[in-house]
Amino acid sequence: MIETILLVTLTALYLFMFITRNLLVMKRIGQPVRKADLLVRSAIILTTFCFIVTIFSTSDTWYDFMGKIAFLRSPVLSHIGLLLFLISIILCWIFSSQLKDSWRVGVLEDQKTTLIKAGIYAYVRNPYFVSYFIMYLSLLLIRPSIILLVLVILPVIVFHKMVLKEEAYLLQTHGKEYEEYKSKTGRYLPRFR
Repeated sequence: MIETILLVTLTALYLFMFITRNLLVMKRIGQPVRKADLLVRSAIILTTFCFIVTIFSTSDTWYDFMGKIAFLRSPVLSHIGLLLFLISIILCWIFSSQLKDSWRVGVLEDQKTTLIKAGIYAYVRNPYFVSYFIMYLSLLLIRPSIILLVLVILPVIVFHKMVLKEEAYLLQTHGKEYEEYKSKTGRYLPRFR
């Protein structure tokens, strides 16, 4: 029961954080911050399904139906998963706030944004997406199942495609400045020299 309450609370906290970030930036810049395209819609839908499946799987009947992965199901992993979920939400907020007015959900080609190269972005080009990957891993640790495993893999693939699309846009928009930045920073992890 406590696991379910924590899971629902963390999901609500994540949604509050995401919506708040969108509204804050949209109010400051006076323009939309979310692209209405297939990749963005897919990411939102798949992420929502991940939350719903994880929450429903707290019922043992539903969990058995979802193909639970019994050898990964333990209170310790579940607690680690809940902690990672909270950490991912905090990282999402920090990393999205470092983008300032350049925060977007998807590529809005008609809006030129500043290339952010400070803070964590001095070391990693896409830390915000890494925080999502941590979140998906956390959901899998909380309630490991075959259905959730598939649902976790799919948005990771979609997010990677979003990153590739964004990188092409940034290269086109910022040219040499982005090329130099890209050569010094890793896509998802820092480059160690």
